[in-house]
Amino acid sequence: MRILILTQYFAPEVTAATQRLHPFAAGLAARGHEVEVICEVPSHPRGVVEAPYRGRLVATRQLDGFRATYVWTHASPSKRARHRLASYASYATTAAALAVARRRPDAIVASSPPLSVGVLGALVAARHRTPWLLDVRDLWPQVAVALGEVRHPRVIAAAERLERRLYASAGAITTPTEPFREHIAARAPDRRLVHVVPNGTTAAWLQAGEAEPQRAALGLPAGRFVWTYAGNVGLSQDLDTALEAARLLGDGYQLVVVGDGASLPRLRETAGRLDEAAVRFVGLVQPSLAARYMRASDALLLPLAAKPELGKSVPIKLYDYCAIGRPLLVAAPGEARRIAEREGLALTTDPGEPSELAAAVRQLAADQPLRARLAAAARRFAGEHRREAEVERLENLLLLIR
Repeated sequence: MRILILTQYFAPEVTAATQRLHPFAAGLAARGHEVEVICEVPSHPRGVVEAPYRGRLVATRQLDGFRATYVWTHASPSKRARHRLASYASYATTAAALAVARRRPDAIVASSPPLSVGVLGALVAARHRTPWLLDVRDLWPQVAVALGEVRHPRVIAAAERLERRLYASAGAITTPTEPFREHIAARAPDRRLVHVVPNGTTAAWLQAGEAEPQRAALGLPAGRFVWTYAGNVGLSQDLDTALEAARLLGDGYQLVVVGDGASLPRLRETAGRLDEAAVRFVGLVQPSLAARYMRASDALLLPLAAKPELGKSVPIKLYDYCAIGRPLLVAAPGEARRIAEREGLALTTDPGEPSELAAAVRQLAADQPLRARLAAAARRFAGEHRREAEVERLENLLLLIR
């Protein structure tokens, strides 16, 4: 098949979209399909276009057997709503212009959020008279409403109407968790069109979990218990709770934050009032370097804000964390906590409770056999959940709707 994948965010951007879709694109290409990904010029999350892509309307790269085409998109360091909307609209416009000029694909995959990518998928599919599949990585606008990013009732109502229309338009819908599937199925015209294609880890992350830790080379303290968060630093993650837990822990511990996002400036300001060794910010790095920091840590933190809507999600980082072979601290509601407790791969706490989180960190620091037991369970879980294994499921769905 000739398969067109539409996603605003993609490699080399370090995002959940990249982590989910790159293995799918590579896997489909390895199965003999002709795959093209159309995405924005890399600029997320800093809002600054990376140097090799500046000043270009279109750029093309070959990645793991498939073609990635990057199109001009409005980029701004500002996180204000109008700049985000300009980014979504400009990507949809330039991607649509390119996609309709391409040869007719046999199938289209559009991955959301933002919802504008779903609109793009529907329009391009109509233009080419080809079937399309909507991949829902996260529920929108529900999560945006829960985090206070969208407040106006008319905007919310319009977004919900659009959500339902996209569900009705797609030939199939995929999503990573069962709670997501239930939410979508209640709004789709046919429940049978909605399929769970879960996230997982990759061979590269599993290999990183076998590497010798390089603590000194990374500047991590030998005399402190290091607990690390790696990923997007945004409202959903509620890292304010982690910083308060770091304050409660005091000497002998260091929280390392690897990543970037809208909440980073505020968190840096908060950390400035703590002991200078209590929190370290590494910033945005490539996944291979993030994996080295994680492997050299004593424990890994997976937090989510205490919002019911977030409880339906399972962050893709859960699987990559597990592959690293370190014990987990899961301070999250819902599905992520349920999996962690069922599989015995983490100490879990209520989200938004810094004293509980600090107590769990102390417990891990004091109990080496517990750390070893949790790490072994995490590695086993990661080995059983590989993103590559889900490619066949996606391929079958695309063959079914074409």
